[in-house]
Amino acid sequence: MVVDVKKLSDALRHSSPEEELRRDLERLIGARRQEINSALEAGRSFVLRVPDGRRIRISPRTAPEPATAQ
Repeated sequence: MVVDVKKLSDALRHSSPEEELRRDLERLIGARRQEINSALEAGRSFVLRVPDGRRIRISPRTAPEPATAQ
């Protein structure tokens, strides 16, 4: 099997936009983790702005409503 090492290394060097966004989110969430956790513990949402301009809202989980017997 013949492998073009230059093509292989170029392909490995380039990442998809999804991978770049995931890495950006991991970095941003890691840097603001304390603020995010404080907001969530207080029952508030936290809005995170991604470098490309999008906003991501991180909201606290809500407990499911109990089923009522009829």
